[in-house]
Parts: sequence; C-alpha cells; structure tokens
Amino acid sequence: MPTPRNLWKKDLNAVSASERRLARYALQLLRGAPDLKGRFQDRDFLGALWQLLRPVLDSHRIATLVKSSDEYEDADDNWMESSHQSHQVSQYLRQYFGAIPPSVLERLTAADDGAVLSPTVALLGTSLALDTTALRVLDFLDHFMLAEPLRTLLRECGRVPARINLARLAALLDLPQTTLRTALQRQAPLRTLGLIRYDADQSDLEDFVKPTDLLREVFDAAPPDADSLLELLIEPAPAGAWALESFPHLSRDIERLRDVLHHAATTAAAGVNALFYGAPGTGKTELARAVAAACGLTAYQVRSDDEDGDGLSRTGRLSAYLVAQRLLARRRDVLLIFDEVEDVFDSNDNLFALLRGRSTTGRQKSWMNRILEENPVPAIWIANSTDGMDAAFLRRFLLPVAFTTPPRSVRRQMAERHLGNCNLPPALLDELAADPLLAPAQFGAARRLLDLRPTAEPSHAVHDGVAALRTLLHGAPAPRRRQAATRVDVAFLNLAGAVSPSAIAQALANNGHGSLCFYGAPGTGKTAFAEVLAEALDRELVTRQASDLISPYVGETEQNLARLGVTQLRTSHTMVLINKIARHCARSYFLLP
Repeated sequence: MPTPRNLWKKDLNAVSASERRLARYALQLLRGAPDLKGRFQDRDFLGALWQLLRPVLDSHRIATLVKSSDEYEDADDNWMESSHQSHQVSQYLRQYFGAIPPSVLERLTAADDGAVLSPTVALLGTSLALDTTALRVLDFLDHFMLAEPLRTLLRECGRVPARINLARLAALLDLPQTTLRTALQRQAPLRTLGLIRYDADQSDLEDFVKPTDLLREVFDAAPPDADSLLELLIEPAPAGAWALESFPHLSRDIERLRDVLHHAATTAAAGVNALFYGAPGTGKTELARAVAAACGLTAYQVRSDDEDGDGLSRTGRLSAYLVAQRLLARRRDVLLIFDEVEDVFDSNDNLFALLRGRSTTGRQKSWMNRILEENPVPAIWIANSTDGMDAAFLRRFLLPVAFTTPPRSVRRQMAERHLGNCNLPPALLDELAADPLLAPAQFGAARRLLDLRPTAEPSHAVHDGVAALRTLLHGAPAPRRRQAATRVDVAFLNLAGAVSPSAIAQALANNGHGSLCFYGAPGTGKTAFAEVLAEALDRELVTRQASDLISPYVGETEQNLARLGVTQLRTSHTMVLINKIARHCARSYFLLP
C-alpha cells in the first residue's frame, strides 16, 4: 500500500471554520495529553479522531490508503470498518497520527483565529458580560452538542480523576490550567448562572464539563438578540385580578412591601427578596402582581414551560432566574416573581439538598447565600410551604409574608367580588365565607363553574360545585358546625368582677393576643362567650378537648400545648379554646388567642 509522506491539506482556509475548530480541538488534545496516543489501539477512539481530522486531510492522498479513489469517494465516515483493507489503513493512521509535526497545528492555529463561532455564544457574552475564557468554554460546548465525533473522542479518553480531565480540557482549549480552573469554580459566572455542569469526581472527559438543561435550551432556540434571550427565560406577569384593597388582613405587610420594593428597584439596592408562603389558593401570586403594579414596576415571572410547552427542569428554572437577574441588572423599573419554588427545592441535587436543610459544604451554602444577597433586581419568591428549608437560607429574606386563610369578613368580601352579581342569596355567600377551609381561589373556581353552566340554577350550581371540591380537598362537603341551643346575649352574662364583656373584647383587639381562663358551673355560657368573642374579633374559633392535650407522661402535656401554640402562630386570625378541662385541673376553661 502506498504511504504518502504528507496527508495534510496545504490550503486550510478552504476548510469551514467549524471543521477547522474541531480539528484544532483534536490536535491540541493530543499535544497536551500525549498519553492518549496509547488509545490509538481503540477503534472507536481512532475512528472519532479520524472523523475530526478528515476535513483537514487531503482526500486524494488519503485515497491511496484504500483500494481505489472511487471507493474512498463513495464511502461514508465509517469506511474504515467496511473496507477489507481497514486493518492496514488503521495501522497506517496510528503511525501517522502518532507523529504529527508541530507545524500542522501551527498552520491550523494560524487559519483559525480563535474567535467565537457561535452567534448564540457571542450574544451570551455580550448580554451577560462574560470574559473570553468563559466564551471559549461555551463555544466548545456548542461544538460539543453538535459534533458526535467530538463527544466520542472525549468519551473514549477513559475515566480519570478530575485534575487529569482539567489538564486535558485545558490543553484542548489551549488555555492555562489555572485560567480554566478559575472559570470552572462555583463562584464563577458559568456556574453561578447555571450554564454548565461540572463533575468533580472521576469521569470521562465527555462528562467532565457539560451544558446544563438551560444552556441546551438556549442553544437550540438560537435567540437573535437580547430581548429574545430574555423571553426564553421569563415572561411578563399577567395583570393582577385583585387590587391591594382585597388584602386588608395583610395591610401592614403590604405597606412594608411597597416601600421596600419600590426603593430597592429605583436605587438598585442589592439582595432584596420577599418570600410569600402559605397554603395554595390564599392569593400569594395575586398579591405579588398587585404589589408590583402599586410600585409602578413591570413584573416578570420565571417561566415554568419552555417554548415547546415542555416543563423546564428544576435546575433549569433556577438557572433561568439567575440569568434573568443578570440581563435585567441595569433596569430600574422591574420586579422578578419566582413562583412555585417548592418544586425547585424538591431535588437530590446538592444545591437543593442545601435548600431543604440537608448536609452540604460551606462553599455550597455560601454560594446560595450570595444568590439572595447580591441579586440586583428585587424578587418575590412564592412557596406553599417552608418546611425543610435551611434556616440560613430563610434568614436572608428581608420581606417574609405568611399567607393564611383570611378572616371571615375578608372572605365575605371576596365571595361578593366573585359571585355577587350572580343572583345568589346573601345567605349562601355568608355560608361560603363562614367556611375557613375555603381558600379565596375557590370562590373564583365557583364563579368559573357557574359561567360554564349558564342554564343551571345559580345557587345549586355553586353549592354543589363547592361541595364537590371541598370533598376532594378536605373529605367532607361542608364544615361541621356547632349549633347553639339558645341565642346568647352578652348583656345577660353574669361575670364575676368588674370587667365587662366589651372591655375584654376591646383589650384583645388592641393587644392582638392574650390568655383567658373561664370557670364556673356548667351551662353558665363559658363556651358561648368564647364564640361571641371570636365573632366580635373576626377570628376563627379552634376548639380542642382537654383529652387531646393532657397526657399521663411527665412533660408531654406541656409539649402538646407548645405544639398547639406554634401551629396557631402560623395561622393568624384564630382563637383556640381548650374545652372540658374541669376534670383535669381546678374546673377551669382556657381560651388562648
């Protein structure tokens, strides 16, 4: 078989820029990791190397290595495997690739100026203010996604420790190891923005540095400009259906939110985050939109779906939030809303293990803390629950707001707003508002159901629809209510001492909390008076029997009482009545708001 002395093309400028770059990656990897020449005996490794270098090889000279020029011209990239002379060809390529003159890489480097080839990478660099090293890594990852031979070559390098992979990748990119190591650190933009995944354990070079789901989405979408890039990540929040006046029970929180968020946005104050948490349907998202409008800010929300309607991954959503923060950093009129973050927290990833309070390194916790301390755009994070979140994470929310079922008077207003023009009897609206388990969103669901049944009798349609939904959520179509045998008139209460019922109610209203002990003979109105107080203070009365709390074991009664107190602190607008305690301690009743 003839063996031409030089198989390389003389005019490399005739080769496409992408093909030159891939060939350069392969030659730089071989130069920086000469131990990989031992992998030439692996047919997959040699085949991938051949496919990457083939565009810069002279096809007519290569043709002499096979049976005829026609056979070569008609063959595909796997011709080595199908040719009866493939063993001889492989042997020659092993020898030839094992002694590539330095001048070949020098000519290839001169033809390839190292400029970013991907328009998407160039856009990311401009929009996110990335340095040249980060751009070189991203450009490599773009080729990595598109070129199967490159992925095969990296995979066939074998599994080695991270420090060896770092040296090999630095050689492939023609970068100093220290420079690449800095670019891959957790606090560097590529990772803080969630653009790359880095494997610090033993792996092959294919898995050492890979694009995240978000970066893959961006590469696939190929946005032409910064606005299009932003649209991939976030979307304008719809106008809120509720005004601030719909949340009178949160008026003090709203005042604080308006002052802080408006000032933070207009002055570029960093690290301003609100956390709205509470049961679904209590108006968290609606209040976020209403507050943004009241502050004169344009609200954007992190997308839950990509442009194809497929859900973004958990890490992808957080990455989208971080990139959006960087893209909007210079704006002074925006607010970011990150809804459904509990879905983001539910992951085995180290980051989300941190958010759920699991064991993590100090470096990881420090990184997450910086996310909440350095965000240039004020943000509202929305979760149904904070259970399991790390306390260090929660402490960094400047504006935590707990959402509970609103008091009855507010629920009555919400019922009126949604259903007031539907010819429903006021008694039905009162009944709906009296149920503390009906969240505000369920009034909206009742109205939508009524709109979808225009021929149905309104009262029956609403009553039956709410009953069905309540059964689904809470196991019963209607709340259990205590029916008083007689109507209570506080004027006829015979209270010992000089304290009047109105004075007790006024004191509780002014202080917002208190503890009362009611005692006396059965039937003298102790429980009834607790119900009257709850009605006057617009609070739900939560009743517990002493048998639920008293324990024969030392310390357990106190623990039960403490747990009850903590539970009710999480749910405002309630009063707790511990009833039937006479048989246990001095014939007393206790009322704890």
